[in-house]
Amino acid sequence: MPSPQFSVSDTVDILSLAAQSPYEDEAVNQLQHALQTAQRARDDGRDDVMVAAALLHDIGRAPAVLEHYGEDVHERVGAKFCADHISERAAYLVGQHVPAKRYLVATDPTYAGKLSPASVRSLVRQGGPMSPEEVAEFQSNEYHAEAAQLRRWDDGAKDGTAITDELASYEAVLQRVWRTTVLAERR
Repeated sequence: MPSPQFSVSDTVDILSLAAQSPYEDEAVNQLQHALQTAQRARDDGRDDVMVAAALLHDIGRAPAVLEHYGEDVHERVGAKFCADHISERAAYLVGQHVPAKRYLVATDPTYAGKLSPASVRSLVRQGGPMSPEEVAEFQSNEYHAEAAQLRRWDDGAKDGTAITDELASYEAVLQRVWRTTVLAERR
């Protein structure tokens, strides 16, 4: 059975609704968090796929997306969404933003001290620091450094006073990377 076809407009609407959803116990809602993450990618001069992945890294939390892709952890749901609608690279980046936290805790001695209390709590649920074998596997992917960078933007995107570009400004980015047909379901 093929996956649902979400348009760019549908996706922008889904993201708009995220303004009504708190982001755990952080100082931002889910839309502000997405916009701050994307802003960091945009400000860093990254390409459209990376900016789109930053914007959509938590799309797997959205009820409309969960309904179509089924119950699963948000990063895997988001990866399926991005594989169907953007690219395998975007899918990898979104799917690895949680493992990237585990990777960074294991490989960067200063990283854990920068995590918010909510992120520290979720790290425990997510399995804690990666083992040396998991680190080697993570590093074997050509996009692992981009996934780690996305994670760093994600961690810094929790400022209740941050100013970002409007959601509408990302519509053109999504249009440029959007697949016009949905690929076969990957489950």
